Amino acid sequence: MDVITLSFLVPVLVYTLSVTITPGPNNLMVTASGVNFGFKRTLPHITGIFFGFFGLNLLVMAGVGAVLLAVPQLHWGLKIAGSLYLLWLAWNIATAGGIADADGDAKPLRWWQAALFQVVNPKAWAMAVTGIATFSLPGDAYWPSALAVAFAFAAMTYPCCGFWAALGSQLRRWLEDPVKRRWFNGTLGALTALSVVFILM
Repeated sequence: MDVITLSFLVPVLVYTLSVTITPGPNNLMVTASGVNFGFKRTLPHITGIFFGFFGLNLLVMAGVGAVLLAVPQLHWGLKIAGSLYLLWLAWNIATAGGIADADGDAKPLRWWQAALFQVVNPKAWAMAVTGIATFSLPGDAYWPSALAVAFAFAAMTYPCCGFWAALGSQLRRWLEDPVKRRWFNGTLGALTALSVVFILM
């Protein structure tokens, strides 16, 4: 049986695009990085998201997602850990200083830091669990169909996160004004903190 048919692939691509392009912790973070460090220096951050989220999909496929759903305490523990980390990130974004010079002390997130963040990113878990539970097929078709979902997510990571990083990079000149920069950082920080409310609902 041919698993990867057009009727299977189209809804998978629509789903992965819609949840990857919309605002969330990763996209807000790469936007802030684009503003402060530029597009090129944000690419390692996006690379970390790529590898970290792909690895997360593999964990979900192997059954970790089912364990989290079956044990509410573990699920809530992940939500709380992720929410606390997001609040810390929100504070750092909101209180960020000026736009970083190439030789400044501030550094963008390294690829491995962005990859590890996916483990405590509740939106990433929700995306992976929902995507694989919804679109994977039973029986012998499970692994090919689940891998197709994981690869679809991987295909969306660079263009979607890249869009937000490029948006941030384009805002750099406008945000050289300290007042505008404070408003922008404060707004991004508030949106990141607000995402915690939806995670805990």
